Amino acid sequence: MRPRVLCQALVFACLVVPLSNALAASDPEVRSQAEQLRGEDRPAEALLIVERRLAAAPDDDDAFRLRVLILTDLGSSRLAVEAMRQRPQLFADHERERERIEGDAVARAIGWGRVEPETPEARLAESRAALAELEELQRDAPRQTNWEATRLRVDALSALNHLQQHEAVVTGYQALLDDGIEVPAYILGTVGDSLLALRRPAEAIPVLESAIAHTPHDVNARILLGYAFIETERFDRALPLFEALAASQEAWPRQAAARSGYENWDRYSADLNHALAHSYANDNARADTMLQAQAGVGPNNPGLQAAYGAVQSRRLRPSAALERYEMALTMAPQDRDALAGRVGALTALDRIDEARDALTALQQAHPDDPRLDRVERDLERHRGVQATLSANRGRSRQRDGAGTSISPFGSRDGGWALEVRSPLIDDRWRVGVFAHEDWADFIDGRTRHRAAGVGTWYRQDRLGAWATLGAAGGASSGATWTLGADWRFNDAWRAGVELARNAQDTSLQARRLGIDADSATLTASYVPSDTFALQGRLSRLRYDDGNTRDQLGVDATQRLLTRPHLMIDGLLSAYTSRGSRGDTVGYFNPERDASANVGLRFDHITWRRYETAFQQRVELMAGPYWQRDAGTHWVPSLGYRHLWRRDGHELEYGVAWSRPVYDGLREQRVAFDVELRWGGAR
Repeated sequence: MRPRVLCQALVFACLVVPLSNALAASDPEVRSQAEQLRGEDRPAEALLIVERRLAAAPDDDDAFRLRVLILTDLGSSRLAVEAMRQRPQLFADHERERERIEGDAVARAIGWGRVEPETPEARLAESRAALAELEELQRDAPRQTNWEATRLRVDALSALNHLQQHEAVVTGYQALLDDGIEVPAYILGTVGDSLLALRRPAEAIPVLESAIAHTPHDVNARILLGYAFIETERFDRALPLFEALAASQEAWPRQAAARSGYENWDRYSADLNHALAHSYANDNARADTMLQAQAGVGPNNPGLQAAYGAVQSRRLRPSAALERYEMALTMAPQDRDALAGRVGALTALDRIDEARDALTALQQAHPDDPRLDRVERDLERHRGVQATLSANRGRSRQRDGAGTSISPFGSRDGGWALEVRSPLIDDRWRVGVFAHEDWADFIDGRTRHRAAGVGTWYRQDRLGAWATLGAAGGASSGATWTLGADWRFNDAWRAGVELARNAQDTSLQARRLGIDADSATLTASYVPSDTFALQGRLSRLRYDDGNTRDQLGVDATQRLLTRPHLMIDGLLSAYTSRGSRGDTVGYFNPERDASANVGLRFDHITWRRYETAFQQRVELMAGPYWQRDAGTHWVPSLGYRHLWRRDGHELEYGVAWSRPVYDGLREQRVAFDVELRWGGAR
């Protein structure tokens, strides 16, 4: 005989004697024995006695009423309500009892509404039904006792929260406070969750702190409080909270005398959110390491895979992120985090048609998700108009103001540029216009160059291509065009090539002599993560006077320090070039030159509120510059910039100071530039 069957047989044998005794007893004795068992917290045995009594005497109202009460004790509130409604007259003089039973049934239904449904379509059906039943009780059978009336109002907040009706949750909570009602502690975490969903973290903090004061071991409330601190930029409170929470939870707690421990899902939640907290604090590398270890232990956890995908996305690895989201959705097709993250990953990979399909899947599965509006806006902004407007001014002079500047920028220089691209056409194409003007003051006057034209841009998945055609004016005239393409090999590697006629970066010193230049440029970049980047550029300028100039530059960035509001990067750049005609031309054209610079970049997030932020940047660099026949000189530079971000649009401006050397003569240069990027343009 199997152990489970044996246990059932023993239980039945133990109940046979009490049941037979009960059947032989009189009606009052039966009820008395059932009441005694109920009082001894043995409701199952009491229910068996009552059921046998009702089988023998179905009209026994006292036994029937006792059966309803015992069903409530057992948590079968729905059965209790259904039975109570069969003989409502038995509860006419027990108003509080009746209201309690009905309230228990509603509360149970709300709780069951949060259980994983049998089908995705039924995900919110039980919560909606429970809320409708609750509202029917409030409307058709107003509670006569204050506590039960309050209880329905409080339980409604839980159902509304699950239905993503967060405004209604906060409104209902405030109404309770306005009525002078002390809100039960068990619902405060739910209210805090809705306040966070509405992006009102400052209001959520005292609510969640009150919840934790009443229930210090409520892991979910402590996690929500940590996120409230994060969203108010109080990482100094959030990170220690998550760390202490994770340390307080054993992975495999063991009851006294137990042979083995049991799974502690609170520890999993604490570890997962501790890692995500580091990611929100810009330390994506640490979050990556923490989640990778967890994924090795629980690869079949869809929530964990979705969280790991989010961190991969922040590490600038959209392909890796998409892979994790797909893994999560294979196990849990309705996972909200994976569905939302998949839209962003596909957008970053320029697979816009698939991103739109992914957005549709999110809309159908979670139409009431608060983040849905943000996901929609992000995709529409990427698909919409993109524009860049920039301007710059600079001044160069020889050291101590002696002599006339020989800088290729002239004594003063400036310019502006505008590029506007249409919304995406067929999810791949854009058309647009461009215009720019550059000028510089030389010893013989001001030189200007301007150009304007039209262009088309294509980007789908790994391939990008573009072509522009325009007309130039000013110091030089004629047609100007560019033709280019790039290819993304994977998340880290990208390479491109561009050919240009009458190239924009032609020296204005040469243009003042009526000399134009064509260019060919090869670019390659290796960006394996958000903490390291290596970029290279090889170009050739072919001037109309027969001179060719080859240039090679390499730039590297390595994260040195990460803090929630401060990032410090180490910078390295190297450059070398050569001209076929040496310095025999009328513009700055070293026969050979080279430079190497090292430096630091400090990025400080001074203020941030979700997608809106103000960032300051300081950049220090110095290194030797060598020019054939002019020796080697150290060249320092200093830059200070502001960057404003709002809903994907950016405004950046800054000032830069340097002391470059041209033909052995040191100059001092100060420059200012400003750029507005609209719609995610780069």
